[in-house]
Amino acid sequence: MISFRIRTHLIFYLSVVTFLLTASIISLYTLQFKEHGLKSLSEYGLTITKDLSLAIADHIITENYGPMQDLVQDFSALPNVTSIEFSDPYWTILAATDINVLGAMMNKEAEGKELMLNKSLTVHLDPGTNRLIVTTPVYMEKKLTGHIRLFLSLHDMLVHITDIQKKGALTGLFFWLGAVLFGYFASRRLTRPMQNFMQATESISQGNFNVALPSSRLFLELEKFATALGVMAHAIEAREMALRTSEKKFRHLFQRAMEGIFVCDRHGVFNDINPALVDILGYPAKEELLARNLFTDIFAGPEAVPIFQRVIKNQSFIKGYELPFLRKDGGRIIVSLSCHAVLGDQGEISRYEGMLRDITKQKNAAEEIARMRNYLNNIIESMPSMLIAVDENSQVTQWNSAAFEATGISSVEAIGRKIWEIAPFFNKYSEHLKRISTDRKPIKLHRELLASHDEKTYNLTFFPLVANGTSGIAIRLDDITELEMKEKQLRQAQKMESVGTLAGGLAHDFNNVLGAILGTLSLIQFRMDKREHVPDGELREYVERMAAAGYRAADLVRQLLTLSRKQEVNLAPVDLNLSIKHIRKIGENTFDKSVKIMTGQTAGPAYIMADPTQIEQVLLNLCINAVHAMTFMREKDPWGGTLTIALGKVISDETFCKYHPEAKEIPYWMLSISDNGIGMDTRTVSKIFDPFFTTKDKSKGTGLGLTMVYNIIKQLDGFIDVYSEKGRGSTFNVYIPLLVRTVQESAGETKPEILRGEGCVLVIDDDEILRETARAILESVGYCVLIAGDGKEGVEIYREKHDSVNAILLDMIMPVMSGREAYIALKKINPEVKVLLSSGFRNDSRIEEVMQLGVNGFLQKPYTLETLTRAIKETIEGEAE
Repeated sequence: MISFRIRTHLIFYLSVVTFLLTASIISLYTLQFKEHGLKSLSEYGLTITKDLSLAIADHIITENYGPMQDLVQDFSALPNVTSIEFSDPYWTILAATDINVLGAMMNKEAEGKELMLNKSLTVHLDPGTNRLIVTTPVYMEKKLTGHIRLFLSLHDMLVHITDIQKKGALTGLFFWLGAVLFGYFASRRLTRPMQNFMQATESISQGNFNVALPSSRLFLELEKFATALGVMAHAIEAREMALRTSEKKFRHLFQRAMEGIFVCDRHGVFNDINPALVDILGYPAKEELLARNLFTDIFAGPEAVPIFQRVIKNQSFIKGYELPFLRKDGGRIIVSLSCHAVLGDQGEISRYEGMLRDITKQKNAAEEIARMRNYLNNIIESMPSMLIAVDENSQVTQWNSAAFEATGISSVEAIGRKIWEIAPFFNKYSEHLKRISTDRKPIKLHRELLASHDEKTYNLTFFPLVANGTSGIAIRLDDITELEMKEKQLRQAQKMESVGTLAGGLAHDFNNVLGAILGTLSLIQFRMDKREHVPDGELREYVERMAAAGYRAADLVRQLLTLSRKQEVNLAPVDLNLSIKHIRKIGENTFDKSVKIMTGQTAGPAYIMADPTQIEQVLLNLCINAVHAMTFMREKDPWGGTLTIALGKVISDETFCKYHPEAKEIPYWMLSISDNGIGMDTRTVSKIFDPFFTTKDKSKGTGLGLTMVYNIIKQLDGFIDVYSEKGRGSTFNVYIPLLVRTVQESAGETKPEILRGEGCVLVIDDDEILRETARAILESVGYCVLIAGDGKEGVEIYREKHDSVNAILLDMIMPVMSGREAYIALKKINPEVKVLLSSGFRNDSRIEEVMQLGVNGFLQKPYTLETLTRAIKETIEGEAE
């Protein structure tokens, strides 16, 4: 854009205003005069046509056209009239100034622009000939007799208009010259103070703020401008001082910044650098680095330059751009570069301003972290255990390959979803997850079935995750199905080992029982053979002695079956006092009599959550080992000693946990099994829980007992401490978590009730003594009894007399026809038959099979009068209902 002086602008604007004003006045006046002239001329034409129509009225009536032509010629001589035409009602010209058009047809519509139109006349303006055409109809007594068309010249009016326009133009020119002269002198008057202001501002721009500012009293605006310029000069001076201070501070920061800062041109030539950049790139002096080129000497590879230039050209700014730089010694470093491109007037890059920092160590550390993360992830993915991690919202964050193989759900499907949606069986552990989120303590669960139809067993461990500001829970699932099966086999083998160990003692004790029964019977038989009278008191004493011996024999058999049977682990509340009492009874019957057994029990129940058989197995194993240490493991010393089984409560606190790393701050029951046997040294103690490790002769032990003890207690979240000294004995302290349980007082012992009955009972048993005993018992309480020696005989008797038989006592193991076959045959005879099954061993798959077929009840042998009568009564009445 071209700039002009104020003088030029003022003259130009005055000239334009003058020109426009003159043109407007001339145009307005010409237009008004033209409209007035046309109007006057139109009225003049109408007057002529009116006069003419009156003059030729008589000639029209007489149809005398000659005088009409003379009148037309006379009127044509009037001023501004160029020609006249007269036609009949049918537009045939009868008279005209131009005789050549006589007899021709007059145009109904005159040429040119229409100015006036009504029912009696029309006025048209013909611009081609500069004439005004007036057409009027001629009426006589309201009858159209013809038309008159008058042509008027506009020459005089146009001449007058032209004269007016010339005079107006001359007047406008005169005023323009006056405006130019006025603008010239006025602009000089105005621009003189402005020039003074320009000189003052130039001085201010050069840094001279102490200038005398011009004043103009003539113009208020210039006076205010002078005041504003003074204020501006002081403000600029203050800002420049602040800018210099800021620049000084910036230069100070530039020089002392920890990051490298540079300014270079578009070709990479350094304009400025700070000391930090010199130090980062390893140059001894700033000048040496300034002589280098950013792109050719500092960038580690030429291929990085065009990439950098392309990126910064598209964005004008980059932040955190990582690329390799070369140090002076040739070494490579990784820098994080933030750079800004400064653009020139034409939009091209003129220079680069950048800041960088050396991130080589951080980069190496990040790569090492990524490598370790990948390494740890490989470990997690390679683990045979299922490892699942969830965040505080129960959304899965980790799902390893083992979890995929176990569930069929990939990590892509699992991560980010709620664990309940992926694996609904985790719903039953929701309370555990809430507790861990609150307490931040791990929870271990043993032998868990994740689903009711699942045949696999798992150990579950829940432990909290708290790291790097995130929180969550990790879940580890170990498939112990195969291990559990092997442990069951191992436990059963160890049980059988215990049974073998106790077999001699049990045989001795059982022979004592039989001796008591047979001896008493032989005494009764001897006195009866001599026909000696036996007083009732002595006879009752003999009977009670044999009954006690029989009960003791049954108890020994039950204990032996309990130790040797194979059963599933069933956790339930167990009173350790009862377990100790049971083991003491076994020990008194089976252990070497040189060993004295002492027990210490609690005043109230001591409940734990465990499997009763496993707890008794733990106690029995530890007691057997203690007895062995006090008997045959002594080479020369005499046998014997004291076995002590004690029970007490331990409150675990911080000090206790310090000396027992496996303990938690919860109450425990402590089972203490002590002996004064041969003892062990420290090296032996460290190995006693290893499988197959034993200090006994190979014929005396397998080394599995303490291994099973350790595994059982570990699964109960307990632990074992061992204290032993060579030659002084050993103490095993077993710690098991205490179970809080409300104990209801048991009712006092009641005397057995003998239930009488009526009806017929069929007894089917291959043992003649038991068969006769059952008949005698049942008949003594009111029953009619039928007997059969095997299943086939019993079925035949029932076939004949089933209408009178109320119940059947059926033995399980019989010749000819077993109890199962006999029961099926009895059901065919009478589907409603009432059968009480009897056997000496309850945990038998054959018995379970028969029970599933619909047997009414089961009676364990040996039975008494009280147990048999109650079972028969319940069988008959239960079925009757």
